[in-house]
Amino acid sequence: MNSLRNLSKITLLSLAITSTFLTGCDSDNNSEELARAVELEKLRANGTIIEEFEITNGQTRLKAGETHQLKAIGTDSKGDTRDVTSELIAWTSSDVTIATVNSNGLVTGVANSAINQGKVTITATTINDILGEGEMSVSDVAVSSITLKQTSPETGDIHTCIDASISGDVRYDDDYLSLNTVKDMIFTVDEQTTAIIDKNGMLYTSAEGIENTTITATIDAINTQLTVTADPKDLKTIDILLAEKITTLITLNIGERVQVNAQAKLIETVSTETFDIDPSIEWQQQDTGLTGITATGINKGTILALKAGITELLGVCGGKNAKAILEVKGDAKLEGTQINEDGVGVDDAIIIAPLKSVELTLTANYDVAPTSLNVSEFANWDLIGNDIAKIELISSGLNTAHYKLTSTSASEGSVVLLVTYDGIVSSVRIDVEK
Repeated sequence: MNSLRNLSKITLLSLAITSTFLTGCDSDNNSEELARAVELEKLRANGTIIEEFEITNGQTRLKAGETHQLKAIGTDSKGDTRDVTSELIAWTSSDVTIATVNSNGLVTGVANSAINQGKVTITATTINDILGEGEMSVSDVAVSSITLKQTSPETGDIHTCIDASISGDVRYDDDYLSLNTVKDMIFTVDEQTTAIIDKNGMLYTSAEGIENTTITATIDAINTQLTVTADPKDLKTIDILLAEKITTLITLNIGERVQVNAQAKLIETVSTETFDIDPSIEWQQQDTGLTGITATGINKGTILALKAGITELLGVCGGKNAKAILEVKGDAKLEGTQINEDGVGVDDAIIIAPLKSVELTLTANYDVAPTSLNVSEFANWDLIGNDIAKIELISSGLNTAHYKLTSTSASEGSVVLLVTYDGIVSSVRIDVEK
C-alpha cells in the first residue's frame, strides 16, 4: 500500500514536470515553477510542509533606524511545531516608507510616523502560499506606562535555579501598545535578593529557600515593578557536565583549561526535562590554590589548572549540590610572577594620560612547561593611594584575560598597584601625567 502511494506521488510529480516542459521549457517562470513543484513534493513526502504558522513577536514599536527580528512558529503536516522563520519564502511590508523587512524577517524602521500610530503590516508567505501577518510600529513618541509580567512561567512561582523570563507591555503617549517586549528597558533587582537579571529580562535564581525578588524596569523617566517568588521545592538534583556528559572526575595537566556546565532535574511529577543552569550555579572548590574557576560571564565554569594536587569541585544551587573530584597533574613549580610581559619592576612606573587606560596582565612563571601562565583573573589586584583610578577585569575565562586600569580624573597623580598571587606580591607605580 505504501509503495502504491509513493508511486502515485511520483506519477503525479512526473506529469507535472512533463506538463511544465510541454508548455515551454525555455521559460524562466516555468523553471521556477518546476523547482517549486519539486520542493513542494519533497516537503509533502517528508511530512514537513508547513500547514499553519503565526508571527509570535510582532506588535512592537521601533524608532527610525532601529531593527527588530520577527519570529514565525509553524505546525507541519506531521503535527510538529517548530521555528519556521527561515523557511518562509517571502516577507513584505505594507508601507516601505515607514518600515522594510528583509528575506529573513528582520524589520528596519525607516521613518517615524504619526499616521495611524506609525503602524505597518508585515506579511510572510510559505512555499505553499499560506500567509501570516504581524504588526509593527515606527514612531518616536514617549513612553507613558510599563506593565511587567512573567513570560516563562506565565503564572505561579518560579523554579529556583531554572531561568525565568520577564517582559512587559509598553504604552506610548499616542496610545500605541507594544506587547511582550524588553526593548529599551533597564532592569534592576532589589538589594536583598540573590537573583540576577540580564538585559533580555532573563532572571536567574539560586537561593536555598523561598525568595521574593522585586524587579524594576525603567524606560527614560518611566518605571514599574514586579515581585516574583522563586521556590526550590521541586528541585530534585543537579549534575556537573563535562563535554555534555555527567561527570564525577575531572583530570587536568597544569596549564590546561576546560569548561564545566551544570544541569538540573525537577521532580518527575513536575517535569522529566533537564535544564541548563549555568547562569544560576555557584562553583566552589575545596582547595582554591589548585585551579582557578571563572565565576561569572559567558565563560563561567571555566577551570584553569594551576598546581598539582587533588581537590573537590562543588556546584551549588537552590540548596542542592553536585560534586566531582578534580585532579591536577604535573611537575611544574611556580618561580615568580610579573606584571605585563615586559616585566615591570618595583622601581619602574607605568605612565598614562588623564582619563586614559592601560591593559595589565599578571604572568606566573614556572621552572618547566608550561613555563608561563596568564593568571590575571585569579590574582588579587589592589590600588593603594589617591582615588584617581579604577580597575576592572576583562576577558575572564580566556588566556587573554587582563585588567584595564583607567584614570578617573583629569588631575595628575600616582597610585601603587599591588598584585598578589599564591603568596607572591608584585607591584608597580601608576603615574597619571598630562
